[in-house]
Amino acid sequence: MVLHAADTIEASADAILDRWSRHVRAASAGRGRRPAPTRRAKENIRPLLAAVGAVVADRAALAEFQRGRPAYIEAKHFGELRQQQGVKIAELLEELRQLRREVVAEVVDRAATVDGSLVEAIRRVDDAVDQAVAIAVETYHTVEVEVLTELIALDPLTGLHDYGYFWDRLEQELVRSRRHGCPLAIVMLDIDAFKRYNDQYGHLWGDVALKEAASILQAISRRSDVVARYGGDEFVLILPETSLDGAATIGERARAEVSSHRFRGKTANAVTLTVSGGCSCTPDGSISSRTLVAQADGALYEAKRRGKNRVVTFAEGMPCLVP
Repeated sequence: MVLHAADTIEASADAILDRWSRHVRAASAGRGRRPAPTRRAKENIRPLLAAVGAVVADRAALAEFQRGRPAYIEAKHFGELRQQQGVKIAELLEELRQLRREVVAEVVDRAATVDGSLVEAIRRVDDAVDQAVAIAVETYHTVEVEVLTELIALDPLTGLHDYGYFWDRLEQELVRSRRHGCPLAIVMLDIDAFKRYNDQYGHLWGDVALKEAASILQAISRRSDVVARYGGDEFVLILPETSLDGAATIGERARAEVSSHRFRGKTANAVTLTVSGGCSCTPDGSISSRTLVAQADGALYEAKRRGKNRVVTFAEGMPCLVP
């Protein structure tokens, strides 16, 4: 009977998912939210349904819900996805409970008799769904905390990540660089003669210029990059899996975009600003975060010394003052 129930889940997967997705869509519409497309919703939950069916066939399959195993990863992915899609925690719980209801209803409807085997099959469904719920909810909360942490760690003026977040994230990326043996680069940028701009137009217009410069950097950065305000009129980009030449290319793109932008001043005339940049890189995460930043800072100093409005890559002999 237990194996028959598992076969029933596998054979009726499409019917179970059709009913489940209709319930999710109706519930979303009832809350005034735009429902997820039927096909997308079903594909999101299908791997978990398969994991539940595997547990019904063999209780030992519950081990697949252990950390790092396939069912664990699927439940984790579902929790992450629903959090990112704006689903509330109560809605996430209801979606997983509804999956249980649909599975149990299908198994009971197809059962020839109600006996101990059927009760055991339902118990296994409960156990599998309970595991999925625990993992998905834990992941949901983890993602939520990470999102809130990032929101808190934003520079209030520019909306970029702040100085503290930059250092925390740089340490994380260095660990990843060492683990995978991939390069990690940073670009440090400084607005040229910004004090003169503030003196001429006032600090409030200087704030406007900083916001516009930040928007330019966000626009030219990739999804995997981290753009932060390092201080005053200095910005820094963390570039995962990027060589020194690649960092120079991105730094040059930033320099060109800033120099071609027309910043607003207190008069009707647009104002031109330029930036200088310094790039550094570790091919395998083998240097410290402070050394990497000190090298970029030394290259930036060299760019200023050479006349500003340019990007320089770090080379031996350039200043590198590590505290």
